[in-house]
Amino acid sequence: MGTVARAMRRWLLGRSITALLTGIVLLAALPAMAVIVASSFAARDQAEAQALEEMRNLTRSLAAIQEGIASQAKLLLVALAHTEEVRGRNLAASNRLFTELLEEHPELSNIFLADAAGRVIASGLPAFLGVNLADRDYFQDAMTHRGVGVSSLLFGRATQKPILVFATAEDADAPPPAGILGLSYYLERYDRFLGGLELPPHARITLLDRNGLRMVAHPMIPEFPLGKPAMPHVWERCRDSGPDRGFFITRRWTGQEGLFTFARLRLGPGRPPYMTVLASSNRGEVFHNADIQLRRGLTSTLVALLLALVIARLAGRAAIGRGIETLADAASRLAGGDLSARVATGDDSLEIRRLGQSFNAMADALESREQELAQAVVALSKMRAMLSNILESMPSAIIGLDEKGHVTHINGTASHLFGLDAQAAMGSQAAESLPLLADYMHAVERALRERRALVVEKLPLPRGGDTHFLDMLLYPLIANGAEGVVIRFDDVTDREQALEEKTILLKEIHHRVKNNLQIILSFIGLQAEDAENPAERDRLRRLEIRIRSMALVHQQLYNHEDIAAIDLDEYLRTLTEGVLRIYADVAKRVRLDFETEPVRLPLDKAVPCGLLLSELLTNACKHAFPGETAGNLRVGCRRHGDRAVIWVEDDGRGLPPGLRYDAAGTMGMTLVKELTRQLEGVAALSCPPGGGLRFEVAFPLTRAPETPAPDGRP
Repeated sequence: MGTVARAMRRWLLGRSITALLTGIVLLAALPAMAVIVASSFAARDQAEAQALEEMRNLTRSLAAIQEGIASQAKLLLVALAHTEEVRGRNLAASNRLFTELLEEHPELSNIFLADAAGRVIASGLPAFLGVNLADRDYFQDAMTHRGVGVSSLLFGRATQKPILVFATAEDADAPPPAGILGLSYYLERYDRFLGGLELPPHARITLLDRNGLRMVAHPMIPEFPLGKPAMPHVWERCRDSGPDRGFFITRRWTGQEGLFTFARLRLGPGRPPYMTVLASSNRGEVFHNADIQLRRGLTSTLVALLLALVIARLAGRAAIGRGIETLADAASRLAGGDLSARVATGDDSLEIRRLGQSFNAMADALESREQELAQAVVALSKMRAMLSNILESMPSAIIGLDEKGHVTHINGTASHLFGLDAQAAMGSQAAESLPLLADYMHAVERALRERRALVVEKLPLPRGGDTHFLDMLLYPLIANGAEGVVIRFDDVTDREQALEEKTILLKEIHHRVKNNLQIILSFIGLQAEDAENPAERDRLRRLEIRIRSMALVHQQLYNHEDIAAIDLDEYLRTLTEGVLRIYADVAKRVRLDFETEPVRLPLDKAVPCGLLLSELLTNACKHAFPGETAGNLRVGCRRHGDRAVIWVEDDGRGLPPGLRYDAAGTMGMTLVKELTRQLEGVAALSCPPGGGLRFEVAFPLTRAPETPAPDGRP
C-alpha cells in the first residue's frame, strides 16, 4: 500500500501545475453534475404527481359545480311545480312567470311545461310553444321514472348554443303523470368560468354527455367541435371504468402520451351517468420545466467548469516573481487614478509579457475612455443648454417634477403665467409652489405609474379678474435611472370662447326653427278645427303630429347643453303625451305605460326616429281601440350594445285578418318602412300572448360608413 501511495505521489508531483489544476476542477465538477441529474429526475416525478393532483382537483371542482347546478335545477323544478300558475294550469300566467324567471336568471335558456303527449303548452320563449317533445330522452326519462330526467347534448332552436335540459314529472303521484316541467341551461357559462381560470398551457377540459358527445371543450380548437364524439379509446376508458372517478394514461389526439382524469355524474344511485367531466394534460409538457431545469443546471455546470479550467490554465502558467510584483504595482497605481501607469515587458517570461501587454492595452483603453468621457461631459453641457433654451422659448408653460413631486424645472412662460419665482420653487413640493396642482397630484402619480401620457382639459385659472382655461398634459419621463413627469400647460381660452359662441349660435338656430315649426303647427291646428270633412281633419292631425315630432327635436337641443344628441327616453315620453292629447278621445280609454332607459340619440337619427314613433303611435290610437274599447298602450326604448331599440305595443284588436306588414301598401306603412330604412334599422311585428300588436325597431346609434363604388366614386 505504501509503495502505491509513493508512486501516486511521484506521478502527481511530476505533472505541471496546469494539469494538476485541470484535474482538480474536473474532479470537483463531477459530483455536482451527478446531483443535478438526480434532482432533475426527482423533479420529473414530482411534476407528474403535482400535475395529476391539479387535474384531479380541477375535475372534482367542475363535478361539484355541475352537481350544484343539478341540485339547483331540481329545487327550481320542484318550486315551480308547486306554484299556483302551474298547479292550476293557468297557461298565460305560467308564460309570464317563466318569462320573468328567464330575465332574472340569464344562465337559463328556457323554462317550459309540456302535457303528457309531449306538446309544449307553456314556455318562457313564445317560439317554443307547440313543440312536441315526446321523442326527447329527458321527456321519456321523466315520464318513465316519475322523477328528474336530464338530456344529452342539445342545441337551442333560436340561439344554436349548446344547452342541457332538466325535466321532472309535473305530478309524480298521478298515474300517469299529467306532463313534465323542464328548464334548460346554457353550457357556454362553463367557457366563461374556465376562461377565468389560470390553467396550465398544456391542460384541456372536456364535458361529455351520456353518448360521449362533446358538450364543452376548453380551449376550443377546430379539431374538436362541439356535438362530435370524443376519441373512441378515451371515451371507452371513461365509460367502462368501474368507479365513477379515476385517472389513466393513454394517447392524446396529437399522438403524444397524456394524463387523463375523469368524473362521471349521476342524478341518483342506480341511475346511468348523464355527464362525464374529463381533464387531460400532455405528459411530455408536464416534464417540460424539470427538463429545462436539468438543461440549465448542466449548462451552468459546464460553463463554470470551462471558466475554472481557463483560470486553472492561466494560474498554472503564471510565474511567481518580479513580473507578478510589477503587474500588481501597476494595477495599484491604475486603481488609484494614475492612468499613465504601464508595465515594462522586456525580460519577463512569455506569459508575463503577454499579461503586461494586455495590462498596457487596458490602461490605454481606460485613458482613451477618460478622454472620451470628458468630451461627452462638454457635449452634454451644451445639449442641456440647448434644451434649456428650447424650453424657455416654448409658448407653453413647462414644469418638470421628479418621482417624489419636487419641482426640477420651470420655464419662463410658466413663471409668468403662474407668477412663480423659479429659483424659490426649485426643489419644493409642486402642490406648495403651485396650488393649482394640489387636486391633480393623483394624475401625476398615475402618469408615472402607468408610463403613459395623460390629459386634463379646461382647468380654470383666475387671472386679472377673468378666468382663463388651460389644457394640462402630463408626460412621464424615464431616463438614466431618473424618473419624473413633465407638465405642459396650454392656454385654450380663445378656443373655448369660440366653441361657446358656436354653441350659442346653434342653440339660437334650433330655437328659431322650433318657433317656426310652432307657428306652422298653430296654422294646421286652426285648419283642423275648421275642417268639416273627417278624412281631411285626420290628415291634418297626422301632419300636426309629424311636424310636432320634428319641433320636439329642436326644442330638446335648445333646452340641453349637448347640441349633438337628444335624450331618447325624455323625447319618447313627451312625444307620446303630445299624440294622446291630439287623440283625447282615445287617451281617456287607454292606460299608458312607459318602459324607458337612458339613451343618447344622435341628431342625424333623431328626426327619422321621431317621425317613426309618431306614425306608430298614430296607428295605435286610430286602429287598436275602435269604438269605446279600453286597453293598454306600452311605449319603450332601451340600449343594447351600440344599437337602440324602440317599441310601441298595445293589447287592442291587432292586425286585420290577411294583412301582412311586409306587403301592406298604405301610406302609413310605406312611411314606416322608409323611416326604418333611413335609420338603417330592422323592424319586427309580433302579437303578444295577451293579444294586440307589438311593433319593434332596432337600429344602430352611429351611421355605417358608406361603401365606395368599384370605380372609386361615392
